[in-house]
Amino acid sequence: MQNNSANKANGYNRDLYRNPKRAMLAGICAGLADYFNIPVWVARLIAISLFIFVTQLFVIAYIAGIFLLAKRPAERTYEHEQTEQQTKQDRNPFNYQKPAGQRLRDIHERLQALDKKLRKMEGYVTSKRYQFNREINDL
Repeated sequence: MQNNSANKANGYNRDLYRNPKRAMLAGICAGLADYFNIPVWVARLIAISLFIFVTQLFVIAYIAGIFLLAKRPAERTYEHEQTEQQTKQDRNPFNYQKPAGQRLRDIHERLQALDKKLRKMEGYVTSKRYQFNREINDL
């Protein structure tokens, strides 16, 4: 029987660990950067900004992160690294699959199809057939 409960040892089932290999203090920023698939310097810049503006809250959260996040396990298999890389790509908010022009064309096509469906619905609702069906259903 396999235990699927989320805990510190398995990264809370989200592959969320501290990364001591790229750590400056405890590896919290490096671990969060790995999790969100962003550069470590961006995570550190956010951490410094939080430290400047909300010092007490940041210090408490950072210390909590030290105790709540386990160190990244050293042993990694090839399959696990592939699935980890795929989940990072899925999780990355800045990972755009298509160029902006293609996405705009896709949106335009979808809106045209939606407009066509809406016209059909309006045509049916304003037709005599709809009025007839509604009167039959009201009997």
